[in-house]
Amino acid sequence: MIITTINAKGGVGKTTTTMFLATVFAQRGYAVTVADLDRQGSALDWAERAEDGGDPLPFDVELSIPKRVDRQAALVADDEIMFIDVPPGDENAIEAAIAVSDFIIMPTRSAAADLSRIWELRDAVSATPHAVLLTFARKGTSALEAARQALDAEEMPRFQAEIPLREDMHLAFGYCPGPDMHGYDAVADELMEMMK
Repeated sequence: MIITTINAKGGVGKTTTTMFLATVFAQRGYAVTVADLDRQGSALDWAERAEDGGDPLPFDVELSIPKRVDRQAALVADDEIMFIDVPPGDENAIEAAIAVSDFIIMPTRSAAADLSRIWELRDAVSATPHAVLLTFARKGTSALEAARQALDAEEMPRFQAEIPLREDMHLAFGYCPGPDMHGYDAVADELMEMMK
């Protein structure tokens, strides 16, 4: 299974979503790898920092490039999961990742400016199962409710689980996620249901 996290906008939680979900699935016994398509190597940097700190991630992270990701995807066995972390605004990386994906997760904040980038990707992901994941969610706010309503009105699939705005999420970089998975365990449950 190949799962890609994409958004044309940065700062919406793509790498965090990738790393937390990869951890959840690895803890559930799946063989997991992460292909990092970001030239900045954010996922790889996260993994190296965790290992240097004595708390390695339970999966491997490999730096990749768009023209190589299809070869990596071809090596993924039926009982394995490869997550692809895609940088914002890199059309070649986005297209290459979409082409090999079994499922696409589009993390976004609830602000209208962030949601507008989701609409830009709509046609590109239409042939692949996909869903929007609301991140940095502030429960009880009108912005979050407006985002839910906008997605539902456009019949854009979305996860019911939402990732809350939490200060400790900003501190997760470079550490093995857990024990609090901040809602990503519920996202993993929904993802498995959507993939059936």
